[in-house]
Amino acid sequence: MATRTPRPSKARPSNGQHSVGPTALSPPQVRQPFTPPPRSRDDDDNADGNEEVVAKLQQLQAGKGSISGGLNPKPHGSFNIEDMAVCASPGEFARAKRKSDGSRLQALETQSLATMLRKGIVKHQLGLSLNLIILLGMSWCLFPSLRQTLEAFFTLSYQSNLPGQEAMYGEGLRDLYFVAAFTVLLIGVRAFMLDYVLTPLAGLWGIRNPRTRDRFAEQSFLLLYYIIFWNWGLYLFISDTPSLSASATAPTSSAFSNLLISLWTGFPRLLVHSSMKLYYLSQLAFWIKEILVVHLEEKRKDHYQMLTHHLVTVALMATSYGYRQWRVGNAVLVAMDIVEIIFPTAKILKYLGLQAACDFAFGMFVFLWLIARHGCYLTICWSIYAHVNEVVMPYGTYSLNETVIDHSSGTPIVSGARLGPDGGEDAWRHIFQPFVDTGAETVSFNAKIRWSFLGLLLGLQCITLLWFFMICRVVLKVLRGEGADDTRSDDEGEDEEEENSSSTLTPDSSPGQPITPTGVPYTMQPEKQRFIEIEADSTEYVRRTPSRSGTSPSGNAASRSRKGNAFASGLNLGEHKDILNRIGCLSEEQLAREREKKGER
Repeated sequence: MATRTPRPSKARPSNGQHSVGPTALSPPQVRQPFTPPPRSRDDDDNADGNEEVVAKLQQLQAGKGSISGGLNPKPHGSFNIEDMAVCASPGEFARAKRKSDGSRLQALETQSLATMLRKGIVKHQLGLSLNLIILLGMSWCLFPSLRQTLEAFFTLSYQSNLPGQEAMYGEGLRDLYFVAAFTVLLIGVRAFMLDYVLTPLAGLWGIRNPRTRDRFAEQSFLLLYYIIFWNWGLYLFISDTPSLSASATAPTSSAFSNLLISLWTGFPRLLVHSSMKLYYLSQLAFWIKEILVVHLEEKRKDHYQMLTHHLVTVALMATSYGYRQWRVGNAVLVAMDIVEIIFPTAKILKYLGLQAACDFAFGMFVFLWLIARHGCYLTICWSIYAHVNEVVMPYGTYSLNETVIDHSSGTPIVSGARLGPDGGEDAWRHIFQPFVDTGAETVSFNAKIRWSFLGLLLGLQCITLLWFFMICRVVLKVLRGEGADDTRSDDEGEDEEEENSSSTLTPDSSPGQPITPTGVPYTMQPEKQRFIEIEADSTEYVRRTPSRSGTSPSGNAASRSRKGNAFASGLNLGEHKDILNRIGCLSEEQLAREREKKGER
């Protein structure tokens, strides 16, 4: 826009008013925003001139109709070029930013490439998983030479070729392909269930808060998973348990000891049933997926405890599978996962507002936690100390390729016979023998391997004890009548997110209202901001006369007069400045133009 050159003004007779010369009429080259003068201690004495404006402001806040006069509420965005011409600070028309916008923008600017990649993966979990599965399927169809390798991603490998042993499988590196594919599949299934099934279900059940809906969906998915896999694991454990009828007449302790001893009988088991292999590899894929989820999604209060727990669990499952101790691993999973059915149930009941049912479920959870994760689990650890190498599974070297005849069925089976008492000193080569030394004919068991397994199990128990301490804190809250609440894994930013989401809703909302797919109840309407503009005539202003004594009355401190060539703001709004969105006033350029027009007359 071209700058308009002002015309020279005519001198006005001196009648006690301020004279306007050419220098005073020169507009500034760059428009400066209006800056109110700093407040002095005399401002409090001049408050009488602002009583009318403050009274109107209070009426507006109280909602008592419209306010005429100097306060004209206007909707946001309803301004034109004329409004901008008479406003000293046109930038004030911009929408007011939320207090948290600055911190969010700063956080976006400081995001690293890894953070952006992480958020992109989280946002597109379903699409990435589906594309990877489709890529494997299309590669299998289009490249026949790769089918033998790609089949390991979809089917179990190392099927036994012995007669009558078609349902038995060995172990090897190709099993890792199946674990990787199942991990991707679980991520995709979880994303689909959360986005298209469980989160909409939470909305239909009246959960309005977005963060609570996400938590409901996550806990519901875990509940479904553990219901399926815990029952599957329990069935496999019962099916693989040898008959204890020979010990039926013995005391209960002897039968229980025989059950523990059966965990270690038959080492090394060189072949595993297809159902047990599928179950074990699927569980391993699930816990690998949990490690990825912990890193990809937002960190929680117990992030490092959860990460350590998942890493130890994956290490135990990988080593027990490689060392052919899947029966013991199955027993540990059954003992640990029973509480994972009750705990999500209690949290779901809390999200639905059923606090009494939540407290009851939490009581069951605490009871089963003590029995399963500290009673049964520590019993298995005690069996490693008391039975292994003392009653069963002695140290030594075992064969991996000896075939014997099963006298009950007459079919040949592969059995690892003990060749000698020397188990050597090497541990990890024997533990991961199916993956690192596939051509080995023997495997060894020694004290180092024994204590390594026991150390990992006890390390997992330490994390469980830490969580049990947190559970005891919740028990104390329930006993005091405050209700059960999970202190382990709530998001650190949950309170802030709930505050921001609830601040845009009207107070008449209730948790049980049906909500739209976007999460806003049908009866709710977003609260609109009201923008207030104060327009002042250029001929009226409040002239301030500083008081030298500092104690002069307000009548002597401020005198009202009408001038045609000056304008000043005498509003003392104090804490109400934030409520008044902008103060309309004449710019210096417009003042110069008006003075020029009056000089021509």
